[in-house]
Amino acid sequence: MYVATMRKSFKDSLKVLEADIQHANTLASDCPREYDGACLQMRMSYSPAAHIFLFLVQWTDCNLAAALGLLRILIYKVYVDGTTTMSTHERKASIREFYAVIYPSILQLQRGVSDTEDKKQKAVCMERYRRRDDEEHRLRSDVDIEREEECGICMEMNSKIVLPNCNHAMCLKCYREWRSRSQSCPFCRDSLKRVNSGDLWVFTDSKDIIDMATVTRENLRSNMVAGSPFQK
Repeated sequence: MYVATMRKSFKDSLKVLEADIQHANTLASDCPREYDGACLQMRMSYSPAAHIFLFLVQWTDCNLAAALGLLRILIYKVYVDGTTTMSTHERKASIREFYAVIYPSILQLQRGVSDTEDKKQKAVCMERYRRRDDEEHRLRSDVDIEREEECGICMEMNSKIVLPNCNHAMCLKCYREWRSRSQSCPFCRDSLKRVNSGDLWVFTDSKDIIDMATVTRENLRSNMVAGSPFQK
């Protein structure tokens, strides 16, 4: 009975993830399409080694399997004529990225939620994955804001990219220079050997926001497509 309960916990969390992915796909199909008439869709995928190690994480939810790289989300394009880029050109995303970035962005784009509603929706998604309270910092000086926006290596106010595994950020110039000399993150020494340019995530500067719906759509598209095989 205890083993059955543990396995049920894993299966239940997997069903929740599948339902959220399906919901995101439904919303994404209703969003304005790309210039080539395509829309983005997602599917859950297991790594090649999952069938060997997956039984070891049956006692917990699917978050542990995702953290170990056994479970991931693949993003692909669906064209108007029904053809897809599935199994040929797909972008990988972690479950953390799905709940922290992709899913909230699709919800915001589809529903046109206000800033307050958007923060609440993102908090719900992040709480489901991270299981920790979402605390907001109220009073931040201009110096604190600048420190947050500047690159941690060159200290310049350049556009930043985020590493997919450790989530450390730096400007693209510093990333390229560091990558040419080392195969690890400059902050935590996490390996970069399997990180490709298409795996990087890009920050959008809040000062550039004019039309919230347009920026959200472009941010979602660039986050999931920029640097990937989708671009010609």
